Amino acid sequence: MRVFRLAAALAVTMAGAAGAATLHEGTGADAFSGDWKNPTVVAAGIDTISGSWNGQNDYDMLSFTSLKKGAQTVTLSFSPMKPIGDTDWSFSAGGSLYYKTSAPQYSAWEGTQFGSVNIQHWNRTKDFTYSLNLGDDFGGVLYLSLYGTHGSLNYNISVPGNALSLPEPQPAPVPLPAGAALLPGGLAALAVLRRRKKR
Repeated sequence: MRVFRLAAALAVTMAGAAGAATLHEGTGADAFSGDWKNPTVVAAGIDTISGSWNGQNDYDMLSFTSLKKGAQTVTLSFSPMKPIGDTDWSFSAGGSLYYKTSAPQYSAWEGTQFGSVNIQHWNRTKDFTYSLNLGDDFGGVLYLSLYGTHGSLNYNISVPGNALSLPEPQPAPVPLPAGAALLPGGLAALAVLRRRKKR
């Protein structure tokens, strides 16, 4: 099982905001897993992922086990690796997008399909963005199966719920005036004087 952690120097680029990072798919041994039994585990703190489909049957299996619980949106966008020219009539690339909230048990094609990517010459200017809306009852574990069936595409995934939660800033303590430290002693002295007057 491949786990991509924040410490992976070549794979992760820290974003401007604290608690967020981008994971870039590598090549060879650093490519995302295509094995549904051993998906790439995306560590907490990575809220943006970029990858690619290269050719026929390029599958990317991703596992998020540290997402926040409850309602949230995961967004995927796809684009050709290079611009499709006016005469690239035969261009065709795409695949299927599935999700599951528990680990697949029997096959690579378990889960619910939430998108089908099909970029061709005639629809190349279309927006190929897909949203997965997780409800209030979402428990915090998500498996994404990205089945690139043909052609070559780049994709980006936005997973805001996987960013590290930053602690709430605590208000700075208000310093006491210099004379405040003498106040208890002064009150005690006044109390003593008051008692003496009563005698």
